[in-house]
Amino acid sequence: MPIVVAYTAGDSGTSALELASVLSRSTGEPLVVAVVVTTPHAAGAPQFVDGDYLAPLTEWANTVLDTARDRMPSGVAASFEVHRASSIPGGLLELAARSKASALVIGSSSKGPLGRISLGSVTDRLVHSAPLPVVLAPLGFRAGPSARIRRVSIGYGGSKDGGHVAVTGARLAESLGAAVRVVTFAVRPPRQFFGGVEESADELVIDRWVTRMKDAILRQVGELAPGRLAERLARSLVVGDGVSWAHAIWDVEWADGDLLVVGPSSSAPAARIFLGSRASKIVRSAPVPVYLVPAPRRH
Repeated sequence: MPIVVAYTAGDSGTSALELASVLSRSTGEPLVVAVVVTTPHAAGAPQFVDGDYLAPLTEWANTVLDTARDRMPSGVAASFEVHRASSIPGGLLELAARSKASALVIGSSSKGPLGRISLGSVTDRLVHSAPLPVVLAPLGFRAGPSARIRRVSIGYGGSKDGGHVAVTGARLAESLGAAVRVVTFAVRPPRQFFGGVEESADELVIDRWVTRMKDAILRQVGELAPGRLAERLARSLVVGDGVSWAHAIWDVEWADGDLLVVGPSSSAPAARIFLGSRASKIVRSAPVPVYLVPAPRRH
C-alpha cells in the first residue's frame, strides 16, 4: 500500500517529504506526493470556475510538485498528483481512501518551534477525524540519504485502548525492521521539600507507577496478541518523570531514527483518530516524528 504525503511549498511540505521518504525506505512502500487544490465545487464545477479559478491554481500546484520531484531522495518510488477537493483535509482523506494508503504523512505548522510539532488548521482536523494512521513531522525535520526508522517507541498510559495501541506499535516496528520499546510518562508537581525522605518517596511513586504499567501491558496486550509479546513489551518499559509533559518526555533518551506511536482519546469514534488532551501535550512536546493510531473498530 502507498503512503500519501501532504506536500506544500513551505517547510511543512519539505519535512513531510523527508519523513515519508524515511518511512518508504523502511517499509518498501511507494509514496503518493499530493498537492490539494481547493475548489468551490470539488466535483462538477461549472466551466467558468475551471477557467477563471482552477486553471491558475492547478498550474501553481504542478509547479509545487516539480519542486517535490527535485527534492525527492533517490531510490524512493513515488508518484505525484494534484487533487481537487472542497478542502485540503478532505482532499487528502479522499486520496488516501482511493489509493488504499497505509498512512498519511503531514508536516508541522510553520508557526510552531523548530524541531517540534505544531498543529495548524489542516493537521488539527486530520488528527481529530482521520480513519487511517497520520504521521506528523516536526518542523525542520531532515534525514540523511539512507536514513531509516530504527526504533519505535509506543506511548502507553494504560487507557482502555492501550493494548490496541501497543500491539499496533509492535507490528509497525516489525514491518519497519525496527527495535521496539514502551514509554510512559509520570507528570507530577514540583518537589516542595528536599532531602532523603522526599527522594525515597519519589522512588516509591515511580516504582509503583512502573508496576502498574507493566501489569496493564501484560493484561491488555495478552488479551489481543498470543505468544510472548506482552512480556517483551513489559520488559522494555521506560518511564519519563517530570514536573510537566515536556520535562517527562525529555527525561527519556531519544535518538535519530526514533518514531513515537501515540493512541487516540478513550472517547474516539470507532476506527478514527481523536487526539485527547494528554496525547496533544505529548505530540507538542515530542522531539521525534509521531505516528497517530486510530481507535480500534468496535464490535
